[in-house]
Amino acid sequence: MMFMRSAPQQAKRRNRQRKCVSVAILAGTMLLAACGSSDPADGTDSSTSPGAGTGSVSGGDLAATVADLSDRDLSNPIPTEPISRVDELHGKKVFYIPITQQAPQFAVTGRTLTAALGAAGLTVQICNGNSNPSDITACVNQAVGANAGAIITDSIPYALAANGFAAAQAKKIPVLITDQIPDPAHKTGPLLGYLEGAGKTQLRAIADWVIVDSGGKAKVVINASTDSPSTQAYIATAQEEFSAHCPDCKVTLNKISSANFPLIASSTSSAILANPGVNYVISEFEQYLQPTSTGVQQSGKATSVKGASTAAQINGLQMLESEKFLHADVGQASAYQGWADADAVLRMMLGETLPEYEIPIRLFTRENVKELSITSQAEASGEWFGPTDFPARFKTLWGLS
Repeated sequence: MMFMRSAPQQAKRRNRQRKCVSVAILAGTMLLAACGSSDPADGTDSSTSPGAGTGSVSGGDLAATVADLSDRDLSNPIPTEPISRVDELHGKKVFYIPITQQAPQFAVTGRTLTAALGAAGLTVQICNGNSNPSDITACVNQAVGANAGAIITDSIPYALAANGFAAAQAKKIPVLITDQIPDPAHKTGPLLGYLEGAGKTQLRAIADWVIVDSGGKAKVVINASTDSPSTQAYIATAQEEFSAHCPDCKVTLNKISSANFPLIASSTSSAILANPGVNYVISEFEQYLQPTSTGVQQSGKATSVKGASTAAQINGLQMLESEKFLHADVGQASAYQGWADADAVLRMMLGETLPEYEIPIRLFTRENVKELSITSQAEASGEWFGPTDFPARFKTLWGLS
């Protein structure tokens, strides 16, 4: 079961192709060859080494990709297969368990998920995982004890609550794990589903922006989350992008975690001072953006360092608009994701097969942020990423309008 691309999306691609030609001309003939990188999951800081790779890509192509990522989408992708019998689920309670409510992204997803399932006659109970395995397990156990209609987790690896997830499935409670790479030891089935999200594409996009913005000469510190195998895989994707397209870039990882949040600022400062000439600092997620910015200030290099992040929400866009530290921020459409999560969990509760979901992303910069209405209402509507008709389209898919 796949998505059908609409005529507006095809038109957008044609526009993007024309833009690619223009950007390629502006970029000239700069060629960015590949270089090597080490594994970010080995417990040590690592950096790219110039000239160790084998591939190459033109600077014009990469610049065109960045221009493309900065565009607002013309049409949000919606599954093509309708859902029947949604009325059978009226009154069911779904538990939504984000790994931490400290991350703004999960607040937006939680609100739109509640609205989406509310439209279908279900209720949502939000339980904060607090970035703590004991709290996450307690949330899952609470859902099992309440005989929930389903459980949705956000950015929580299966292994952090494996026993609880097994207990839920034993009671025929579907479990949907979102914003995580599927666990190969726990494969998709009738009671276990994954909606991977856009972690890899966001980190790849921010790497592309740094490469283009620096003219292929970036010296980067990445505040890299060690919270899960998925967060480490996202960083590996960014490293691979630098390695493939930037022989003169150097990338150093400053490994951080939600559990050691108070230490992020000081470790950021130390990483910058230990690597003279750093000119870009990337916060893997917006939840780490404030201590990352503070660490850059503590290093005394605020005037020479450009900030970048992913998981863009209103706080990051306000920072972009005010031109304080942040120069680029990539976000996935959290409001849209709430409705996609709802669609997936309704299908699981009715025993239907999950389609493939594509969560839109967008690259925000100090230039295109000026076009946006940076308000809570705009954030909730999803208008920063594309059309706001997706709630009505999902409800039609569910036979509610």
